[in-house]
Amino acid sequence: MTDASLKLELNSFLSRESPDDKGLSGNMPMKFAAVFLFVLAVLGYFICDYAVESRKDAMVEELHKRLDVSASGKARVIETWLAGTIQNADRIASNDLFQLFATEINLIGDRKLENSLSAQLPYMQNALTKFTDQNELIGAYLIGKTGRAYFASGNAPALNETQRRMAQEQYSKADVTFLPFREAGDGLVFDYLLPIRAAQTDPASNNNVVGVLLITVPASKPLSRFLEIEPFSLQVGSTRLYQERDGEFFQITPLNPPFLDSQAELEFTPGSIGFQEFQDSNGRDIYTSGAAVSGTNLMVFQLVSKAHALASLQSYSIFVYGLAICIFIVIMTVLATIWLMFKGQNARALAHQYKEFAAQINVQRRLLGSINNTIDELISLTDPEGRYIYANPSLARLADFPLRSIPGKTDRDIFGDKAARELAEYDRKAIATEQTVNAFVDIETRDGVRTLRVAKSRFLNEEGAFIGIVTVCSDITDYAEYQRRKEDMDRKSINVLSQMLEANDPYLSHHSARMAQLADHISTELGLPPETRKLINTSAHLSQIGKISIPREIRVKTSRLTENELKIMQGHILTAEKILTNADMEKPVLDAVTQINECLDGSGYPNGLTANEIKVPARILGMADILIARISPRSYREATTVDEALRVFRDNPEKYDSEIVEAMVRFFDTEIGRDFKARIEKNDGKA
Repeated sequence: MTDASLKLELNSFLSRESPDDKGLSGNMPMKFAAVFLFVLAVLGYFICDYAVESRKDAMVEELHKRLDVSASGKARVIETWLAGTIQNADRIASNDLFQLFATEINLIGDRKLENSLSAQLPYMQNALTKFTDQNELIGAYLIGKTGRAYFASGNAPALNETQRRMAQEQYSKADVTFLPFREAGDGLVFDYLLPIRAAQTDPASNNNVVGVLLITVPASKPLSRFLEIEPFSLQVGSTRLYQERDGEFFQITPLNPPFLDSQAELEFTPGSIGFQEFQDSNGRDIYTSGAAVSGTNLMVFQLVSKAHALASLQSYSIFVYGLAICIFIVIMTVLATIWLMFKGQNARALAHQYKEFAAQINVQRRLLGSINNTIDELISLTDPEGRYIYANPSLARLADFPLRSIPGKTDRDIFGDKAARELAEYDRKAIATEQTVNAFVDIETRDGVRTLRVAKSRFLNEEGAFIGIVTVCSDITDYAEYQRRKEDMDRKSINVLSQMLEANDPYLSHHSARMAQLADHISTELGLPPETRKLINTSAHLSQIGKISIPREIRVKTSRLTENELKIMQGHILTAEKILTNADMEKPVLDAVTQINECLDGSGYPNGLTANEIKVPARILGMADILIARISPRSYREATTVDEALRVFRDNPEKYDSEIVEAMVRFFDTEIGRDFKARIEKNDGKA
């Protein structure tokens, strides 16, 4: 006997001595403790994560402010430098002599200068040259309204068309105009246009500009100083300077040629001055914030890598998670101490409870063993290979085997090959579907063939693992024989009723039998199960039973029925419903008979049902009834052919189920269908 069968021995009992308390006292508390610690660990993780994220948000916010301050400070420094450059040049532009000279030149326009003005040119040029030398400028020019340069500082480079055009436009402006930075020689330069106004006029007016000073300033060294990180400063990250042109940003590198990038920086877009995060071309995450240099198209951006900015966050995270782990360990230690304190007490209590439970279980086992030994049902358990683990006495008596010899045997050893194959198939279904499988099996015994009702279910152990099949069988041989006799009597009664009706009506001769055969062939084509086919066959033989109540003169009338007679004829459905209801006929048969004259579009009778309201058996019987009726002659019309009847079905898809029509066509295309078609069209009375 196997270990599994020993566990299922109902006549063995538990010892009143408690087993080792290790298994009794530790399982449930440990599970609860594990769940509590798991929940605590998850909660601690989320709290730590929240703390780290909050710290990160605070650091990013602080970084935002510092980047804004650094970028704005750099922009203000550049603005101050530009303002100082303009302030130096403004001493020339506001000089009375320069204003007077520019006024007179402005009045002359493109005409030749007078001798008095020509004589002043060397003095004016020397003064401008001295100014550029003192301020380490590249060049300075006095440009007239027509774009003509009247004089320039010494060694000043030639003007280009852009400078002349911008100088001309400056005559309509009151403020200083900065031209874009550009490369010149071995460095970076920029130009600015300073308006010279007529003496003793309103400085804010655009109409008093009499000349424009164009001053070219070297920019590489000053800008490089501004972009450097000063020692002991609070500057965050590195500084980049960009020049905006046509909505794009071009980086300026004052000391590293090319001083002005020819390709726009893709990371920045117009309006992206505020704090933002992006990835550079190397894939690094960068925080940045920018500030515009007022009056110019320059943008100062302060950048810092995310890794550098949040470097201290890693240490903070280690501290937070480390603290949480320490707290978790302390809580585990406290819980373990409490558990150890109560373990002894719980073990004693559990031992006492075990003794009480053992006594109760032994009583229950005695009761269950008594029932199992006397019950008529056959109960067994087989392993996945089909070997018996357990069998009750009823099974042993039926199989004529000693009870103790059954474990280890198979169905083939006990019931033979045929029954074993059937039972093995039901085992596979129970395993595959994981549901109880019910079936009927005939078993050969020494007392003859016995019919068993079998129920098979999967058997799982305490861990939910599949270990075998539980089989419960009931011997229903006597009941099955009774049912067979009853069904045979019912079938004969139905045939008698059908024959009585057909004997009473020559036009219904063999109608029910032919209709039943055709409906069965259609059901086969549709793949309906045997139970449904049996239901359809029974319903077909009962379909005309209601016509017993129709007066004979109406049933055998040789001309078409009047409207009133037609209503009387259609009443046969209600009569059939009453007869079958009083006979306690099952509802599926009742539905099939009463719905046989319904149509999908609701034009049928007696209830005008539509579509899915009509059951499939009724649809099949209804169409079989129509076809058999059409190929049978009537006094008021000739018989039609099967093909003509099928054409009517196809031409009226709103009334007849197209799937059933196609099943009919497929049947009549078979050899059996062609033979059946020939016999019913011949109307030889055989079906």
